[in-house]
Amino acid sequence: MKTPGIPEETPSAPDKRNSNDAARLLGGFPDRCDTVTAEVLSRLLEGERLTGMEAVFDCSTTRLAAVVNYLEQDYGWAIDRVDIDVGTNDGRVAVVKVYYLDRATIRRAFDAGALVFCRRVKEARAKTRKHAPKAKAEAAKRNAARSAGKFDPDQGNLFDGGVNV
Repeated sequence: MKTPGIPEETPSAPDKRNSNDAARLLGGFPDRCDTVTAEVLSRLLEGERLTGMEAVFDCSTTRLAAVVNYLEQDYGWAIDRVDIDVGTNDGRVAVVKVYYLDRATIRRAFDAGALVFCRRVKEARAKTRKHAPKAKAEAAKRNAARSAGKFDPDQGNLFDGGVNV
C-alpha cells in the first residue's frame, strides 16, 4: 500500500486583508447596545485583546469567532487576529486565537463617536446582567420540566456508576 505524501499547507480561508493599509475603512456601530455583539465591539474598541475563553467569562458567549465574523461582514470592521500558545490544565499546549483592533482603527473610531457608543454599551449590558439570577432560575425550571419523564429509570447513568443491566 502506498503512503500518501504530506500535503502542502494551504489555509482554507486565507486572510486577504492588508493589516498595514492605513486607509482601512471604519466599521459601523450596532444600533442595539445590550447585545453580545455590541459588548465585543466595545471591548475591542477599548483596546482589549479577546480570546474565546475570555469571551465566555466576560461577554457570556461561547461564539466569539462568530461574533467577530458578524462584526466584519455586517458592520465592516477590520478585526485583526493572531495565534498564541497557551498551557492547559491537563498538560498540553494549545493554540488559541486572539482578536484585537489596531491602534489606528481605534483612534479613528473614537474620532467617530466610539466613546459614546462604549458608554452606552456598558450601561445597557449592566442592566441586562441584573436579570441574570432570574434567568438562571428560569433556565433551571425549564430544564427540570424538559427532563421530567424522559429518562428510562432502568438505564443507569454511565458517569454515576455505570449502566444497569
